[in-house]
Amino acid sequence: MKNSILLLGLLMLAACDPIAEEDRLIYEAPPSVNRSVLIEDFTGQRCVNCPNAADEIHALQQEYGEDAVIAVGIHGGPMAVYPVPERGIVGLATETGDAYNDYWKVEQWPMGMVNRQGVTEFSKWKGTVRQELQKESPVAIMIDFDSKQMSKQAAAQIHVEGRKGATNGKLQVWVVEDSISAIQLMPDGTANAKYLHQHVFRAAVNGIWGEDISVTEGTTDKHSYTINMEDVWVKKNLSVVAFVHNDQGVIQVARQKLLEEIQQE
Repeated sequence: MKNSILLLGLLMLAACDPIAEEDRLIYEAPPSVNRSVLIEDFTGQRCVNCPNAADEIHALQQEYGEDAVIAVGIHGGPMAVYPVPERGIVGLATETGDAYNDYWKVEQWPMGMVNRQGVTEFSKWKGTVRQELQKESPVAIMIDFDSKQMSKQAAAQIHVEGRKGATNGKLQVWVVEDSISAIQLMPDGTANAKYLHQHVFRAAVNGIWGEDISVTEGTTDKHSYTINMEDVWVKKNLSVVAFVHNDQGVIQVARQKLLEEIQQE
């Protein structure tokens, strides 16, 4: 009986068509994340396709995690809307956002950069995100907040630790805000008056291009900042994004929400 079962198994194997090596499906697991990436999303409330770029960011964060893919929506250029409080217009454009838009020569929207590896359409971000996540970062960034904070200010400490070799560049610190309800033109041509804008650039804390930084393996560079709160900002939705960049692009980035200890007004 055992011999019959063995013979049947051999016949079944012999009857199977061999699959060529190049035709076999090979599972490719997501890379282990030892580096985070920054997506600078150039966007605007008048841009009908910009919500599609926001959806792409959400999909990438779902795949890799929000700590691995950190996005900042920069409202600037003719598609952006400036706030007009007296008319009840919640605009998200800033002068700094306009300056970034002009510097990177963005002339159509939505466009963006992944770790500053060139300005591209959002359909190309996924491949660059995957490539950048596979790289090793020579620095680590930690963001802390003082537990005793004033209602109009927050004290942030940024620690940049050298992990490999020497790193020279700029440290940039931004304030971003999530869940801002404001008008947005949609891909179907309608206007959504209560669209929730995520990871919106609010302010540059340490200058438009940051400040010089130099760390070597085993050393830590510490920086302290006082963040002045705008009245329209919702503190529970604020985060600090800190990143190190140089001529090769963004070396490392981190994001941290403000502590719950911040007193809400």
